[in-house]
Amino acid sequence: MMKKISFLIPTIFFIIIISISALYAKTSDEYAEEIYKLIDQKKYDEALALVDEGAKDYPGDLGLAVAFAEINHLKGNYETAIANYINIMKAISSPGPEILPNVLAHYHHNLVDAYNELGQKHYFSKELCLRIIYHAEKVMELMPEASQDSQYVGFLRKSIGHYDVASMGSGNVKMMETGGDGADFQLPADYVSDEEKMRYKDKAVQRIKEHDSAMKQNSFQAISSDKTVDELMQLIDQRMSAIKAIHFKRINTAKGANSLLEEVTYKSPDKLKVVEPGAITIINNIDYCVLDPETKKVFEKNSLDPAKISLMNGLEFYNLREVLGAYNLVVEKISLCPDFLSEVCKSSPIDLYLVTAKLKDKDKGGAWPTTPKIEYFIDGRTGLCLAKRDYWLGVLGSGKEEELAKEIIVTGIQNTPEGIYLPSTGRTRGYVEELANLKEDWIINILAINQEIDDQEFSVSK
Repeated sequence: MMKKISFLIPTIFFIIIISISALYAKTSDEYAEEIYKLIDQKKYDEALALVDEGAKDYPGDLGLAVAFAEINHLKGNYETAIANYINIMKAISSPGPEILPNVLAHYHHNLVDAYNELGQKHYFSKELCLRIIYHAEKVMELMPEASQDSQYVGFLRKSIGHYDVASMGSGNVKMMETGGDGADFQLPADYVSDEEKMRYKDKAVQRIKEHDSAMKQNSFQAISSDKTVDELMQLIDQRMSAIKAIHFKRINTAKGANSLLEEVTYKSPDKLKVVEPGAITIINNIDYCVLDPETKKVFEKNSLDPAKISLMNGLEFYNLREVLGAYNLVVEKISLCPDFLSEVCKSSPIDLYLVTAKLKDKDKGGAWPTTPKIEYFIDGRTGLCLAKRDYWLGVLGSGKEEELAKEIIVTGIQNTPEGIYLPSTGRTRGYVEELANLKEDWIINILAINQEIDDQEFSVSK
C-alpha cells in the first residue's frame, strides 16, 4: 500500500507541475513586450537572448522575427538586419493575414534606414541607392502624409543624387558621405526585380518635380504677365533716369553692428564709385578700376560697356541687359504677396513681377560657382527689385539640380523729397556652406541726391 502511495504522489505532482507551467507559459505578445522594454533600456544583448528563448516556443513568429532584425539594426549589424528584413518582407508578401498599411510602411522604413546606415558606413553603390529609393517610395505610397514631409522628400532627393553619382563612369566611382570608409560589402539577394526598382526610381524623380512645383505655388502664385521683359527694362530705366546723382551709405546693423558695407557715389549716366572695406571700385565711362583702399594703387583694370551693367544695384535697381547674353529671361506676374516679402508689402502697395533668368549653357556659366538661375522680384510701380535670389548648381550627390545660394530682400521703401522711391532697409542671407556667414541686416542712408558731383570724384589719378 505504501508503494502504491509513493508511486502515485510523484505522478500527481508531475501532472500538477506540467499544468502550472502550461498555465503560466508566456504568449508571443508577452515576449515581445518584455523584449521591447529591454530595447528601450538599450539592453540589446539581453533582448536578443529573450528573442532566442521566445523563438523556441514560437518558431516563425513574425513579431519575434521583426524584433530580432530591429535589435541587430540598433546594434549596427546592418547586413544581418537587412537580410532578416528581406526575409520578413518575403514572408508577408505570401498569402496570409493582411498587414495594415502603416505597419507595412514601418517595415519598408526599417529597410530604408538600414540600407542608408550601411551606405553611410561604407559607400552608396548603384544597387544600394535603388533599394533605398524603392523602399522610400513604398513608404510614401502606404503613408501619403510622408510625401508632405519636406525632410523625407529631401532624403529621397539626396538618394537620387547619390544614385546619379554612383552611376558615373564605368563603375569606378564610389559615392561616399563624410565618414564613409569605402569598404566593400555584400547585399543579400533582394525580392524586387531590377525593372521594378527602376520604375520606382522614375516615380521618385517625378515626385520630386511635383513637390518642388507645389512648394513654389505655396511660396507665391504666378500667373501670365501683362508686361514683357523689355517693358520692365524700360520701366527700370525710366525710374533710374530720375536719379541724376546720388551719394549714400549702406550700413550693416545685424547683431548690433554698425559697420559700413559700402559707400556709393553715382553720377548719371556712367560714373560710379563704390568704397568697401576691402576695395574701392571706380567706373568712369568705359574704364573700370579696382584700387587698394590703403595705398590707392590700382590692382585691377579693365574696359566695359556701362549700358550693359547694373550701376545702381546698391539701390536694388538691376539692369537686366547684363544677363541677357548668357541667360534666357521669362517674366511672370505675382498675384499675391509672397510671405518672404510680407514686411514691405504691409508698408507699401506693390505690383510684383518675377523675372527668372536661366543659364543657356550650364557648361559655360563662367567662373565657379556656376549660377544656373537668378530670380528678380521687380515692383512694377517703382522699378525696384524687392528680392533677388541667386541659385548655384547643386552639390554633386545631393540630388539638387540647383540650390538657393544667396538672397537679398528689401524690407522697407523710402520716398525721398524729390519723389524718388528707394529702399530704406533690407537683409542679405547666404544659404550654401560657402556663404554661411553672410547675414546682413542693412539700412540705406541717403547723404545727397540730385546734387552736383565733381567729375574728379571718379578720377583714379587724383
